[in-house]
Amino acid sequence: MRQSPYRREKKALNAEMNVVPYIDVMLVLLVIFMVTAPMLITGVDVDLPKEQTNTMSQSQLPIIVSLTDSGEIFISYENNIDLPMSELELIDTLSNLQNQSDAAGAQPLQVMINADQNNQYGDIMTLMATLQQAGIQKVGLLTGAPLPTPSL
Repeated sequence: MRQSPYRREKKALNAEMNVVPYIDVMLVLLVIFMVTAPMLITGVDVDLPKEQTNTMSQSQLPIIVSLTDSGEIFISYENNIDLPMSELELIDTLSNLQNQSDAAGAQPLQVMINADQNNQYGDIMTLMATLQQAGIQKVGLLTGAPLPTPSL
């Protein structure tokens, strides 16, 4: 009897795993991560204070810039405590202190922002931009101690 040309032939089963689709998926994921990784490194470089740290050197105390909820700026450094200043005076004062620190070969100035919790986000960002104009590179934000959580 003659075999039909349309008859299926039984082939042996291939038990090996086909890895080509997995390689394609991995390459697509690799490209996605390579494209998105540089986008994750954006934003303002702020050194936020951590709990129970002692990273401040005792030889140089930080400069504290206070911002009230009404927008007034005060600065405290060395023997000067809570001097009221405008933004331009703040830039001049910090630039002079930075130049003195550079001339003495000391570490860069450390400035801490002490802002009222009712301040607008834009006001604090404006103050940080002012500090950047003065050449300050290390900025920290002061916070109060957290309130204890009530136990039930």
